Amino acid sequence: MKPTKKKFDHLLIGLIPGILLPATVMHIILTYYSNFTLEYIFENAMFSPLVNDLKGALLINLGLFFIFYWLKKDNSAKGVVFATLIYAAFYLYYMFFM
Repeated sequence: MKPTKKKFDHLLIGLIPGILLPATVMHIILTYYSNFTLEYIFENAMFSPLVNDLKGALLINLGLFFIFYWLKKDNSAKGVVFATLIYAAFYLYYMFFM
C-alpha cells in the first residue's frame, strides 16, 4: 500500500513564502520605519545600524516554520528552513565580502 501524499506538503510550498515574506517585511521596514535607503545600506555594510534590525525580519520564517510543523507539513517546513539558510548565506556574504 502506497503512503498517502499530504496536500500542500512540498518543499516549494515552504520555500517560496520563506523567501518572499522576509523580503516583504524588510521592504516595509525600509519604506515606513527608516530614513535609510537600500543604496546606503549596501555602501555602508558594516556601519549600517539597520542591518541588525533586518535580521529580525527572518523571525517571520520562525512563525511560518511552526505553522507548517503543527499542521504536519514536514516537507513544507523543510522548505522554510532551506529559505532561511539561503538568507543566512547571503547575509554572511554581505557582511564579509561587501
